[in-house]
Amino acid sequence: MKIGRVVGNVISTIKNDRLKGVKLSIVEPLDPDGNVIGNNEIVGDFLGADVGNLVIWTADGETIGRMMGVKNIPLRGSIVGIIDKIDMASEGRVIRGYNHENG
Repeated sequence: MKIGRVVGNVISTIKNDRLKGVKLSIVEPLDPDGNVIGNNEIVGDFLGADVGNLVIWTADGETIGRMMGVKNIPLRGSIVGIIDKIDMASEGRVIRGYNHENG
C-alpha cells in the first residue's frame, strides 16, 4: 500500500474492454510526510476520488481485479482508500487531503 494525492484524471474514449466504465486517475506518490516521491501513476479509481484527495493506493492491478471480479484487468494500480487526514501526533502536524468541507 502506498500514499498519494490525486492530481488529475485521464479521459479515454477508446480503451481496453475490461476498462470500460473504470475511472482512471493520476496519482502523485507521497511519503508519510507528504513529500512527493517518484513519478505520477495512472491507476484505476473505483471509489470516486476527487483531484486533491489524499489516497491509499496499491501498485498491484491483480488485487483490484479480483476484488471487482474482473480477470486480467490491464491496470498497474488502483485507489483502495480515500484519506481524510494523516495525523503526525509525535510531530504535531496534520497532512490533510482535499474534501468538500475544507476546500
